[in-house]
Amino acid sequence: MASVLLPRAIRIKVTTIYGLARFADDLADDGPWTIGQRLAFLRELTAMIQGAKPGPWLIHAALAGQAQERLHAWRLHGLDQHPVICREMLLMLSAFSWDARGFWPETSMQFERYCRGSAATVGRMLLALHQIDDAASLHASDALCTALQKINMLQDSGVDAKRGRIYVPACELRALGYDAEHWFRFCSEGSLPEDLRQWIQRQAMAQSEQLRLHQHLAAFLPLRLSWELKAVIAAAASIARALAGSPDPVKDRPRIKTALRGAGAVRLLRDWIFGLGGSPDVLTRRVTDEP
Repeated sequence: MASVLLPRAIRIKVTTIYGLARFADDLADDGPWTIGQRLAFLRELTAMIQGAKPGPWLIHAALAGQAQERLHAWRLHGLDQHPVICREMLLMLSAFSWDARGFWPETSMQFERYCRGSAATVGRMLLALHQIDDAASLHASDALCTALQKINMLQDSGVDAKRGRIYVPACELRALGYDAEHWFRFCSEGSLPEDLRQWIQRQAMAQSEQLRLHQHLAAFLPLRLSWELKAVIAAAASIARALAGSPDPVKDRPRIKTALRGAGAVRLLRDWIFGLGGSPDVLTRRVTDEP
């Protein structure tokens, strides 16, 4: 998100936010740590954001220096004085704690709550940096970020399965007659049965529709942020189309480079400039209902 499309003063803050989020995500995901250690790291990092000193788990794992470096930049750029950004970062860390435990959503609603912390926080922090806080913008941003998260998780289904993770709600699998053991076996074998492939394709199309329905947010943002958002939406829509058209997204993971072959690059450029196709009033009508 910290591209040259954003003003320099905001770009350095986005880079700082990303640095702290990336460090926290690595604590939850990478390294030879146990689940208990990962959760302890995240608790201590949460406390540090709130003003505490490094805790014993981070110190013992020789991670305290990295944490202090990230938080020094956080304070240097005044992010510790921004209540919305601090709140959203803490919510993001709570979602990372779900990941560290091996999160598997039972219901679609639980998955939505997870996406609120793991994805919608990003949009809300960017809006906060631009001093945008009206309910309509927050609602549209949450919907867009959740769709982006879901498209990415559909794209990475096979990769996540190799790491012992599954983001398909349990109720959805059961409705098709499967459970987690089936899912992991299919992914390890590198191929999904036809009904699961069709489920992923339907989900990809549904998330692409969410992008289309809420892309109007870009029209109400500062110009450079607007172009940034439109670029992200166009790229995500390209991946969603690749997922919807893939014979097996686990066997052949869609990539942006592949999605842009041939007419795909022209379609992405058109989507970036003119928006995703659909009813024209969708692009100009602002959502006024409360989330």
